[in-house]
Amino acid sequence: MAKQGEGRTALVLGGGGVAGIAWETGLLAGLLERGIDVSDADVVVGTSAGSVVGTVLRSGALQSTYESLLEPPTYDLAGVEGLDLEPLLAAGAAAAQSTGTEEQARSIIGRVAARAHTPETDDQAVTRFERLLPTTEWPLAELRVTAVDALDGTFRVLDSGSGVPLARAVAASCAVPGVYPATTVDGRLLMDGGMRSSTNADVAADCDRVLIVACGPELAVSPLGPTLSVAAEALRATADVLVIVADAESTAAFGTNPLLPESSTASALAGFAQAADVAERVRAFWR
Repeated sequence: MAKQGEGRTALVLGGGGVAGIAWETGLLAGLLERGIDVSDADVVVGTSAGSVVGTVLRSGALQSTYESLLEPPTYDLAGVEGLDLEPLLAAGAAAAQSTGTEEQARSIIGRVAARAHTPETDDQAVTRFERLLPTTEWPLAELRVTAVDALDGTFRVLDSGSGVPLARAVAASCAVPGVYPATTVDGRLLMDGGMRSSTNADVAADCDRVLIVACGPELAVSPLGPTLSVAAEALRATADVLVIVADAESTAAFGTNPLLPESSTASALAGFAQAADVAERVRAFWR
């Protein structure tokens, strides 16, 4: 059984595109307004969108970021509407049928990431994150950012001790194959950490209380890695676990393309509204 009220705490923030960044920011801002401050987590784990929100939270910029999301977006993401996603979809289908290891299945998608002609270069993507993030320095409090090696499918967890600049780590974690460029880290091409799991909640296995925020449900099983249900069940052997998943109203706010900046305001408001519904559960769990 888990140990209630003792030990290290973790906040796990999952992937979900631009809409997911906004929804998670709104949810955490809504919790904070109700006196629930999860920024004191011993560990924050961020995958893709969650790596951005984890940086925002750790830098103390949650409220200002939420307020900025209520305004019309002032940036674009280099033509995400017109991209040819057929190679990625075909690779995803092939990976789903893979009978090899998880790394081999992920490398099938990784080959698309490595070859893709994206609207911006690797360095341009990193520069974009340097502008978008509230800081370019790793926070003092622990932040773990997930990514996947595009060539061999190995899983990477980047933190302040990895020697990788924060903006480059976040760019790698957000590098959706075929949409954004695979990011060079330590001479390797890395892609979106969501290619293993949308949440990668098992990265918090060294903690005793784990709050998982997911932008949507995950499949029960996946050839790519441990899904949310699998990871949460394993965590519960040694930790208290609470999972918060975007509700129907929030999912509707994401729209049909959660990568579009236009989804930000509605998603942020939906997250803030959902905070009212989950606040007491989170308060009792996080206390």
